[in-house]
Amino acid sequence: MEEIAKDRPPGYRYSRRGTLALIRELSVIDDRRNAWLLLLQWAIAIAAGAIAIHVDRVPVYLLAGFVIGSRIQCLAVMMHDACHGMLFSNRRINDWIGDIFVAYPLGFSIHLYRANHLYHHRYTNTLRDRDYRVQRRDPDQHFPKSPAAMAWLLVRSATGLNFYRMARDSRIWAPFANFHNPGRFGFDYSLGLRIRYVVWAVLFYGLILWSPWRWQILGLLLIPQFIWANVFNRIRAIAEHNGVADEQELNGTRTVIPTWLDRFLIAPFNVSYHLEHHLFPSVPWPNLRRLHAHLMTDPAYAADAHITPGYWGVIRELMPPPASTSANRPVTR
Repeated sequence: MEEIAKDRPPGYRYSRRGTLALIRELSVIDDRRNAWLLLLQWAIAIAAGAIAIHVDRVPVYLLAGFVIGSRIQCLAVMMHDACHGMLFSNRRINDWIGDIFVAYPLGFSIHLYRANHLYHHRYTNTLRDRDYRVQRRDPDQHFPKSPAAMAWLLVRSATGLNFYRMARDSRIWAPFANFHNPGRFGFDYSLGLRIRYVVWAVLFYGLILWSPWRWQILGLLLIPQFIWANVFNRIRAIAEHNGVADEQELNGTRTVIPTWLDRFLIAPFNVSYHLEHHLFPSVPWPNLRRLHAHLMTDPAYAADAHITPGYWGVIRELMPPPASTSANRPVTR
């Protein structure tokens, strides 16, 4: 497809001038809070798995998988924060802990994710943004969809029929995909970083395989990860930039005001305040709701920002009334 990245029209960007003083106040990383929350996610997941293995009943395994999957989604959001250097204020600690306790268990690397994600921020919704290019070529991300097409997308996601697309598009974040040609995705994945991953993988999976409950542990780790990545994380990712007008910066990214169930399943740690994050990526997650409240006092922001109540609201936005629906057609930008 021959196309150049589109130029931004005059006035596309939202003025940040009146918010800079507040941003400096909000851009403070709470190391102790993040360390406690990271420890809490692992403690909840390990406790749920241990109870399921001890009871050894299918309903308890299903309940444990549900809890573990929700914690996996928390780790995925923490990986995003670590990519921005907002998990811990010390960059070396941020990257080490972000890799060993967050990204590696998900099959990814902070460094590889960062190399792609920062381009997404700089060139959002243009052809220099790989996420946008993936969105254009993936039929699952072509909207609007009819209710039947949307339902079929969710069924295929829940059953794993389209898992290969998610796996294919996320391979650029995976260490094992960069060993033989570590610079092919635009980032020099150094020998030291590759050795770090190998040592971690040998220790982590070696301990699991050494355990007498190896198959239960692997199932409790991998099956919920598969479901959450392909269903709930897919919904979260679709909500961020699909089906938006992108006539100006405020409607090129969607913020979702989550329900309590949304926060548990899809969008923990304020990750649904995505427009605020794109405008001010230095603001860590605990302060995004406060930032949102402040921005809503600006009449221009309140009038033009793309804000949707709940993820069910997003799905409804992507399924317009039948008279205006053209199923499986990409939104014109």
